[in-house]
Amino acid sequence: MAKRLTDSEKWNDDWYISLNNDYRIIWQWLLDNCNHAGICKRSMRLLNMMCNTTITEQEMIDNMSGRVIAIDNNWFIPKFLKFQYTGLQSNKPVIISVVKELEKYGYEKLIPESFGNDYIIIKDKDKNKDKDILVKQNKENNGKQFVNFKTQGEELFAKRDREHRDRINGL
Repeated sequence: MAKRLTDSEKWNDDWYISLNNDYRIIWQWLLDNCNHAGICKRSMRLLNMMCNTTITEQEMIDNMSGRVIAIDNNWFIPKFLKFQYTGLQSNKPVIISVVKELEKYGYEKLIPESFGNDYIIIKDKDKNKDKDILVKQNKENNGKQFVNFKTQGEELFAKRDREHRDRINGL
């Protein structure tokens, strides 16, 4: 049985209290039934049976205001990661497992940039070096807290790959 943190402030959240009771129970069911990476097997039949509702998937997606992403055979809840974990840069077993799960499905690209540096997933054994470079580049960008990390990360990895190829080729 998975034990999770729950947000006692949800009752003060305008979005949550604007939901009707069916959608509140659906939201709770999704949070309780997703795995530790915020991924839930997609099954409207099971959802409707467990929540005693008769809604369509499109109705559910529309009412969840972007909080649930339907992709492949899963529903992905990015905010689950932000609430449950302080970041994805740790070497703790649970964080490593979450990152592996996200990479398994290719969902690491779906984590919003607004989550910040701690949620950037870098696929390299030298994570801290790359993270430090991204943070330094971010600070140099007129003090803006968040910039396009995806582009910066791609540029950083491309540069590192070129340097690696040059070393191998003796250039």
